[in-house]
This record gives sequence, structure tokens and C-alpha cells, in this order.
Amino acid sequence: MPKKNHSMTDIAPTVSQILKIPAPAEATGTSIMEIADSLSSCEKLAIIAPDALGDFAWQQWQDEMPFLKSLHATHSLTLRSVLPSITPVNFATMVTGTDMNGHDIASREDNFACETLFDVIRNAGSKSAAVGLDNYTGSVLLGRFADMCGNAGKGSDDDVADKILEFVERGAPRLIIAQLGRVDDVFHKFGPSSPLVVPMLRATDARLKRLVERLKPLGYGIIILSDHGQHDIENPTDPNYRGTHGTDSDKDCLVPCTWV
Repeated sequence: MPKKNHSMTDIAPTVSQILKIPAPAEATGTSIMEIADSLSSCEKLAIIAPDALGDFAWQQWQDEMPFLKSLHATHSLTLRSVLPSITPVNFATMVTGTDMNGHDIASREDNFACETLFDVIRNAGSKSAAVGLDNYTGSVLLGRFADMCGNAGKGSDDDVADKILEFVERGAPRLIIAQLGRVDDVFHKFGPSSPLVVPMLRATDARLKRLVERLKPLGYGIIILSDHGQHDIENPTDPNYRGTHGTDSDKDCLVPCTWV
């Protein structure tokens, strides 16, 4: 059965419906009922985003990620990133439900021009958390506006996973959103079609399995998606920069989404 396409603007309204809170005021998307119905009993949510793991790479390498593939075998749909298909813009869309014209985020140093899920959750008397590596969108942008900022340092995505688990076990935020940024780094270096990305994807799959197995018993519903995809650079001038994104192409904009 073909997967249905939805917009990145639909994530914030979906989260709001699951958590039974109002959608952010400027949200233009609508709730994705497949996700909302499945997770309707969850009082807490974790959004885990392997940065740049778009549908283009996923279709090539899903056999190298057996755990994530098993989740998609149960629940799977495709999202379209908003433009430009870059990280700060689309993470901002995840937490506002609107595109760059509404949230005014073009870089991770910008400030939101509209209400976010962090605001709505805070107004409801609960806490939110955001996690990412040092100088990445997860910490620099999202971490500034969440109640709990998880700067995981300059290391690996394992450090991000450790910080996620530290937060949920210590403070149990109602919403946690995390960026696995090294996926994007490796795709940029080798290109999403290069077999050299496989070790990273296998490690990411093991990391996702670890997170799901720890978060579920703590009562979290889990949404796994990406912010954008990537395409290969046909004639790279830099041998260490073979993948890129930002266009309106399907390779850059279509991303897989699953949930537990």
C-alpha cells in the first residue's frame, strides 16, 4: 500500500491532539489522524529526528536499519518538508505548525515570531525539553525555547541519546524533541547514496532501538521522522562534501515517518 503524503506543518497539530492541548496559534497544518489515533492514550511524547534521513536514502538503505524498518512495517507515512528544505526551518515548523513565513526562523540563531509547542505546554503547566549537539539546531534553537535544554556536547549521537534518557528519567518532560545531527554530517561528507554511510546508519538504527526500548516503559509515545532529505552532488568540487539539500526536489523534501 503506498504511503500517504502529509506536510511537516502537520506535526505540531498532531502533537497537540495527542497531548490534548491547543495547537500553536499560527499553525496551518492539520492533525495526522493515523498518528493521533495510535498514540491517543499517551500523556508524554518524544520526537526523535535523524537529521537528513530522507525517503531517498531510506529507500536505498532501509535493509541496513532492521529495527527502524520493523517500525515502518507497522506504521509508516511520508512527510513533505517546507521550503527551504534545511534544518532550522523544518525543526521550527515541527514545533509551530507553520512555515518560515509564519515562524520567521531561517537560522538556528533566530527567534520565533509565533507561538510554539513549548509555549503551549508551558501554559498548560507542564515542561518540554530539546536535545542536540553543541552548536546544532536541537540545542541552539530548540533548546533556547524549551524548558529543558540538552546540549549534548561535541561528540556523537550517542551523547544525544544519553541526554534524552537523562532528561526523561530525571524530569519526565511532557514533550521532548531531539536532533540526531551526525546523520546529516555523514550524508554531507559522502553523499546519501554512498555505501560509506552504511556504518552510520547501522549505528543510528541501534541507537533508535535503544531509545525506543527505554522510552516506552516510561510511558512515552515516540515519533521518528526527519527534518529533510539529501541528494548527491554529481560533480563535487570538495571531496569531503558530496551531499546537499535545500531545494524543492523530492529527494530533499520527502521524509519517512513512523511512530510507536
